[in-house]
Amino acid sequence: MTDGPDLHKSTFRAVCVPGIQVLLYNHRHFELYILTAMSTIAPKQLVQLLRSQVIPWVSPDSQNGIFVAREDLCSLDVPDDITISRRKRKGKRVAIKKPRWHDMRFFAAVWPDDNLQEITVPKLVCIVSGVADYLIGDYCAHCGSGTFMLIPPLVPHQQFAPNLRGERLKNGSCVLLHAVGFKHGVQFWYSRSINERHINDYTDNYLISSTSAAQMLNLLVEESAEEKPHFKSIATGLIAAFFALIAREIEANNYIHPGPMENVPVQDRDTATFPEQVKEYVETHCHKRLRLEDVAVHMYMSRSQFTRRMRQEVGVTFVELLTRVRIEQACKMLRETKFSNIVLADCLGFQSSTYFQSLFRSRMGCTPTEYRRQHTP
Repeated sequence: MTDGPDLHKSTFRAVCVPGIQVLLYNHRHFELYILTAMSTIAPKQLVQLLRSQVIPWVSPDSQNGIFVAREDLCSLDVPDDITISRRKRKGKRVAIKKPRWHDMRFFAAVWPDDNLQEITVPKLVCIVSGVADYLIGDYCAHCGSGTFMLIPPLVPHQQFAPNLRGERLKNGSCVLLHAVGFKHGVQFWYSRSINERHINDYTDNYLISSTSAAQMLNLLVEESAEEKPHFKSIATGLIAAFFALIAREIEANNYIHPGPMENVPVQDRDTATFPEQVKEYVETHCHKRLRLEDVAVHMYMSRSQFTRRMRQEVGVTFVELLTRVRIEQACKMLRETKFSNIVLADCLGFQSSTYFQSLFRSRMGCTPTEYRRQHTP
């Protein structure tokens, strides 16, 4: 770069995680981001990160920061190395009655004006690098690396990134690991915030079929809710076991990668055709109870406009496209995983395992079990 401003060592901030290196340079209105060619962490590197950095943070001798998010959070509820600042909510709570995720109601409510959400399942967040500013109810928790936040169901917490506020929006960065538990396993992903930019790639998340991992998250919530004696020592052991289990399952290839993700952008509307946009959106969200109206709204069209363009440009109805995509994904998962039909049906948004098996047989001419047997070496 020959015409740019002089670069001095003091103008850089670096975040280093296995597989990620981010260099930031700020000069007036100019921002330079240098990312390594590999912007995502491969499974082996993720296992290395968990075992070499995250799990040691919750060893018995470590001075880790574990705190439970509560709507009425106060300074007494957080470790000494975490600070909180008060913020007043501007808007009202909006209940969500229809959206479902993995065959369960996932979102309970949102505060559109305050960037908050309530979910119906437990969530665990680990600050891997940098300092994160995380919204919880009427507060913002400022957490450094090595912090673990347990967010029980229905506690209002941050919905959209970046996880930075104030001056850190101009010259800050953080890397976070997230995990949410559902009926048959855990959704596990990581994200990066660099100034005002947030990176939350579709390829950065894993769907791990492990009822044990899900039970550990639920047990953490139960322990925290009842405020039982020795909670911190018990929570430390459970969190260490949780991440050790996640690492073991990834090593054993017992996961779907990339797993389903809630907020994945479709292709650039200026370059992608209507059929490409629709198919990518359906592939990304096929695990949900998708309705034609939802996709039409996403495409900024009325129901009639969307239906007409589906017929003219895609050549099939929306329901047919959704069914094809789900069957394609089911075939892929049958070939690449050992997940049961119950888990597959749950992951792909089918009404039930029975319906999934019946539909699969009518489309593929064989049962899911027979298909797996025929296509597994």
